[in-house]
Amino acid sequence: MGTPFSPDKRVAPRYPVRIHVRFRLLKSPDGEPPEADLHNGNNLMSNISRSGFFLSTKNYLEIDSQIEVEFPLEEFKQVLRAEAEVVRANHANFPNQGRYEYGLRFLSMHPHFRETLDTFLKVAGG
Repeated sequence: MGTPFSPDKRVAPRYPVRIHVRFRLLKSPDGEPPEADLHNGNNLMSNISRSGFFLSTKNYLEIDSQIEVEFPLEEFKQVLRAEAEVVRANHANFPNQGRYEYGLRFLSMHPHFRETLDTFLKVAGG
């Protein structure tokens, strides 16, 4: 049996960023069908680590939903792509603005993207 997710137990250090991301739903616990296209809306990643990221978006997601995400790392002139799972949700933080906040855990990432992310995080860590 796996260890339950705890927001107080971080697997890896987080670094503040301000990156606009695109994503699409791959799998939802409520049975919603996968989306064909990436959302281009105002989806903002505000921190990132080797294990996941924090997302603010106007799109509602269920905990345990899986998404495909892509985001630019301008310093490396690359767009990284990965699959991630919603592990934490705050649906009440920005109710007037219709925004939701999510903690996501990376599920899979191409080795080249993983290497680029690791290099980015080393630079971000000083």
